[in-house]
Amino acid sequence: MSINRKYLNQRGFSIVELMVAMVIGLFLIGALIEVVLSGKKSFTAADHFSRLQENGRVTVNMLSRDLKRAGYLGGNSEIDSIYGSAGKENPAATCSGNDTSWGRMVSRGVFGIDGTNAGYACVDDSDYLRGDILTVRYASPWTSGVLGANQLYLRSSVFQGKIFLGQDEALVDNTVSDQPQSVHELMAYAYFVGNSGRSCNGAAVPSLFRVKLDSNGTPETEELLPGVENFQVQFGEGGRYVNADAVVDWDEVVTAQFWLLLRSECSETGFNDNRTYRMGNQTYTPNDSFHRQLYSSVVALRN
Repeated sequence: MSINRKYLNQRGFSIVELMVAMVIGLFLIGALIEVVLSGKKSFTAADHFSRLQENGRVTVNMLSRDLKRAGYLGGNSEIDSIYGSAGKENPAATCSGNDTSWGRMVSRGVFGIDGTNAGYACVDDSDYLRGDILTVRYASPWTSGVLGANQLYLRSSVFQGKIFLGQDEALVDNTVSDQPQSVHELMAYAYFVGNSGRSCNGAAVPSLFRVKLDSNGTPETEELLPGVENFQVQFGEGGRYVNADAVVDWDEVVTAQFWLLLRSECSETGFNDNRTYRMGNQTYTPNDSFHRQLYSSVVALRN
């Protein structure tokens, strides 16, 4: 039996060649892993910024819209002429969570509290986290058809106004004599930063909350947008901007400037945010691994 000599001359890889091939393979795999991780990091950062921009745009638009509507009373130009079976409540720096008084303080379209929730019972200690509280009140720009039995409404003309519960619409105390007239739902909101109760990577997620009127005309709290970390407001009065606790006469406030600091819900490994953010008379340097974006706007009060 003869053996072909070409098979006798063949041989495999040597140990050195095999080790060199393995090192080259490991190098290529490591480079591929680095590319994947870098791409994932870039995607995560882009996703964080996209969320910050979208939430920031929505929040600024919402606050600006409500500030522009603040003090609108369905075309009524005589606040002192507003009565009705429910009636208006005298303005106060309080917010009871058990009755309709807060929503009926219609003669104070804008109000604020500087850096605390003290005395504002409808903003519960378990919800409030930090920053200012901004309250706005107005009559809905739309007219109401079918009325909720226990919701607050305003029937208004140019010189008369009546505040009532929906179930009392037909009472003679809630009629106005002049035309044109219309019925509007009373709106009241108090915006603040609170704790969402959720966490990511062990860190609590802050959110923008607001108190609103429920179907019984009493305050209830709802979460709006996650990632809002701080909220500051100053008010234009007498040619200057001041914090809420320095406002002399709320009837003389003509503009409001607010700052919103938005933060990514989750931290990013290897990133450090040590920038200083200025919000009115407040400064904040976080020095942590969350992405942030600061938004600010000035709104003229139309009413």
